[in-house]
Amino acid sequence: MQNTPRPVIQREPESPTCRVVPKHTRLYKRLEEALHTGSEVWFRMPGTRLVGIPIYLDGDYVEVVDVDVAEGYEDDELPDDPYQRTVWLIRLAEISAISYATDRWSKDRFERLLDQSDSDSSPIDT
Repeated sequence: MQNTPRPVIQREPESPTCRVVPKHTRLYKRLEEALHTGSEVWFRMPGTRLVGIPIYLDGDYVEVVDVDVAEGYEDDELPDDPYQRTVWLIRLAEISAISYATDRWSKDRFERLLDQSDSDSSPIDT
């Protein structure tokens, strides 16, 4: 058996869509927060939008689950299987934007906030 050198394998440079998102980026931090709190996140990517709750996150991907309920039916007319779970594995480098709820209000509190906003923006009588 001869000691012959192995051929050198040339790797193609990684495309921009295959890069790893560093864990210190704001995107990663927000997804990590949503993962720990169980918050729903809306994703925007080229050509599509998705919504779901993160269930896994690493430097390359976020996995989200979305549960849909059949709409437009009366309770007695629901199909046999009205619920559907969809799991998405999303490459972080493909995400162009995310949104997530940061605060929730009751109807009463929301109306108080609107009233306060109206009184703050009304002209002051002198």
